Amino acid sequence: MQSTSSVQTDKAPRFMKALVNHFSRKASAAYEGNSGYIEFDFGRCDIEAQSDTLSFKLNSPGQEELDRLKMVVDKHLARFSQDEITGLEWQENG
Repeated sequence: MQSTSSVQTDKAPRFMKALVNHFSRKASAAYEGNSGYIEFDFGRCDIEAQSDTLSFKLNSPGQEELDRLKMVVDKHLARFSQDEITGLEWQENG
């Protein structure tokens, strides 16, 4: 299962680094340049940060895991953005 989303923010690189650094204590996670990833037990989150856009691509083995990934990303992004971003609009791609 796959889902994507993006959001406009002038703090995209900062938010990507905060998410990756936070989860690197609990999961395999890293970033280099404008791209990063977080590999959870239940799926993977790839992140790309441009100057004004933060994009996410989620991959998981099933719908339940995908829903969990979306919830985790939404919750932590809202926290790290201090509620500047409160929920992403996800497009499921199969």
